[in-house]
Amino acid sequence: LYGFPNVIVSYPLAGINMPAWFAEGTAQYMRKEFNYDNWDAHRDMILRSYALDGKMLTWNQMGVFEKTSLDNESVYNSGFALTRYLSQKYGEAKLREVTKALGKLKNFTIDAAFQDVLGKDGDEIYNEWKTFVTNDYRERTNKISENLVTGSLIDSLGFGNFYATFSSDGKKIYYISNQLSDYFSPSSIYEYNLETKEKKEITSGIRSTFNFIPGTNKIIYAKLSEDNPNWYNVHDLYIYDVAAEDEKRLTNNLRANQPAVSDDGKSIVFLFQKDGTANLGMVDIDGKNFHQLTFFQNGEQVYNPKFSNDNSFIVFDYSYANGRDIAKVNTDGSEFSFLLQTENDERNPVFDKENNLIYASDKTGIYNLYQLNITTNETKQLTNVLGGAFMPSVDEKGNIAYSGYTSSGYKIFLLKKGELKNVLAEQSYVRKNNPPIGEDNPNGDITRFDLNKLKFYNDNETPAYKPEKYSGAFSKLTFFPFLRYDNYNTSNKFTEKLKPGVYVTSSDMLNRYSLFAGASINSRFERDLFMTFEYRNKLPIISAIGLKPEMSLELFNISRKANVDINIEDLPSIKTDVTYSLFEVDVAAKHRIFSRSHMLEFRYAYSRYTATIGSFIFPGTTDLYPTNYDTYLIGSNFQLKYNFDAKKVYIDSDINPIGTDLELKYNYELNRFNPDGNYQVEDGVLKPLYRKFDYHKLEILTNGHVSLFKHHSLSLKVRAGSILGPSVPDFFDFYLGGLVGMKAYPFYAINGNEILWMNLAYRFPLWRNIDTRIGYLYVDKMFVSVYGDMGNAWTGKIPAGKTFKKGAGAELRIALNSFYLFPTSVFFNANYGFDKFTKDVRDETVKYGGEWRFYGGILFGFDF
Repeated sequence: LYGFPNVIVSYPLAGINMPAWFAEGTAQYMRKEFNYDNWDAHRDMILRSYALDGKMLTWNQMGVFEKTSLDNESVYNSGFALTRYLSQKYGEAKLREVTKALGKLKNFTIDAAFQDVLGKDGDEIYNEWKTFVTNDYRERTNKISENLVTGSLIDSLGFGNFYATFSSDGKKIYYISNQLSDYFSPSSIYEYNLETKEKKEITSGIRSTFNFIPGTNKIIYAKLSEDNPNWYNVHDLYIYDVAAEDEKRLTNNLRANQPAVSDDGKSIVFLFQKDGTANLGMVDIDGKNFHQLTFFQNGEQVYNPKFSNDNSFIVFDYSYANGRDIAKVNTDGSEFSFLLQTENDERNPVFDKENNLIYASDKTGIYNLYQLNITTNETKQLTNVLGGAFMPSVDEKGNIAYSGYTSSGYKIFLLKKGELKNVLAEQSYVRKNNPPIGEDNPNGDITRFDLNKLKFYNDNETPAYKPEKYSGAFSKLTFFPFLRYDNYNTSNKFTEKLKPGVYVTSSDMLNRYSLFAGASINSRFERDLFMTFEYRNKLPIISAIGLKPEMSLELFNISRKANVDINIEDLPSIKTDVTYSLFEVDVAAKHRIFSRSHMLEFRYAYSRYTATIGSFIFPGTTDLYPTNYDTYLIGSNFQLKYNFDAKKVYIDSDINPIGTDLELKYNYELNRFNPDGNYQVEDGVLKPLYRKFDYHKLEILTNGHVSLFKHHSLSLKVRAGSILGPSVPDFFDFYLGGLVGMKAYPFYAINGNEILWMNLAYRFPLWRNIDTRIGYLYVDKMFVSVYGDMGNAWTGKIPAGKTFKKGAGAELRIALNSFYLFPTSVFFNANYGFDKFTKDVRDETVKYGGEWRFYGGILFGFDF
């Protein structure tokens, strides 16, 4: 009716505005009497490393996530630390009061809540806390700084470097690293040559421990694979031939992780998980003859199993409740016992060639490497670091490679035997038992609770519950009221453009079913209604052959009104209105194929387009012309759609995508359409004279984004489509322009039964890591792109190349966060069409091109 929108805004008004650090901090905070959770050495390590190197998250950064894995973890950690500081300095009760103050309508930030409760704003509290912890850590690490024993840094790239392993000749170190990734997960095995200082990737997609089979160039590791029924993820063991670059799966559905190979190369030990408990298992080197070594069943966890030098027993980390200890079990599963079981956290045990146990411990409050003589029980501290030392590996000469934590993440260090020296007790960290201040300021109501019941519980023993058949349960209906300003109908008054509505949602607790619906209406009764029901459970018959499609039922009903003048011969013009209404029912089934990146969807859509002419009285008479309903289109559409998504996952993936996506669509449409408004009278009633327009349609849309340098990228978008066979009316055309296409021209300016469009864009950062807050808005980054378009749409024979329309433009993208929670994407576009042309629309000639066109919007992502 009135064109296509140039501006789209969807923005939440939140009833919740709690910053990420406070939400996570209070979630971890525990009254000291309970000891459910505490400020442990690992948490202390992270904050200490950041503070000593001047890299603490800023006050604004602590409020939101959307960072690297390393910085997201620091949000949790810093939040817990600041929450403890607030409790100890200002009183435990203030945590409750601040939370309550955040619920006030006038408080949109925690700064306002602090001002209400503490009489200080957020920056003042943050600076006070930051200064305190930085000075405190410096004082408590003075002696360490003067007596560091760290070795040399092998590789500074990446923040997730783990599980260093020496080659058999000691000339190379192999390790897991995430290198340039923003997250821990996309890790690979790397080889570092100690002589040439060169590094190369061996194989990708590995996060577990790994071992070479002695005397071979083959690696055993665990890998999280989706090559399973229904593409669920599970860890299994693999063998990789480095020379042949060939990978082979050894186990299936074993949930096996953190493998180690025996010195004789005949066996693999690993951990596996079931029902929340981890145990040790062994298989032969070919993955066969599984047997279980431990039989824990009450939530115990085991980690990092390693063979003894004579392959007679396994050492490993053992954890139940708090902390870790070092245990052993024979390779036949007998004689489980502890080698180290103290109040400290001990982990990552390996043996050196002299049968000493090398392990990590937080004995001083900082994780360092220690040596234990298992015969004499004498211990010796090997490292003295400011961050942490973990995951040691020892070569034949006694050199140690380990993963050391720094303010930039986990790095690989090499500590040569000649660099080892005695670390005296007075050179260690000054441990604080109740950080940060050391004195509690409790709420004062602890006596109201039954402490013994809350502290001394035994969840290993549960009542004898009566088994019952599982039944689905839906969450309560959730309502989200909204107000829409809809200026699609240009004849509407301002108040008529306001359209209040509500969204309703509910889902099954296991997400097998979900319901999402919405309704809005204005004072003219123009309505927008939709309902989507999704079904993700098994279906009879087809589930038996391994198919589990996601089904959906979708209903839509949209109406708009237009004021019209009806001209009847010999009578004055008659004013009435026409209501245009769309009703559509979609049934869809989609299923992943090949892998999670590939999706195939079948959809059937039934639609009816109706124009309703309002009743009116003939001028000069009392004759009433009744309301007339004209259904001018009845359509059925059978669609098969294939989607492929291989875009890189990283912190700028929304604002500056890298990678490829592809969409292929095939449609078979069966339409009964009355394009010319022809009717016949049957029984005194006008009946439309439908014409059949049945046709096949093909369309492809692909985006390719290539990374150039320093967050710059080059993108190519291609869209092509064709309605096969004879031409059909323009009602069924492809449309090229507007916000969703070639922005240099309006949406309806370029249309036809065939379409071809190419867009080339160069995108670069204008300002990254802005780290600025404006009220409840956190401003993160800005990117700019410049682009050029060439495309056309036509019916019949393809036109000459010179008739293709050309345009250029620029876009500004701003990534923000609202209310600490909602991603907010703001975009502005300016575009110019180089080609001028005209088009006859309803007896009027419309000129296009040779003008600037502007677009903008505020959404939850950059979708256009």
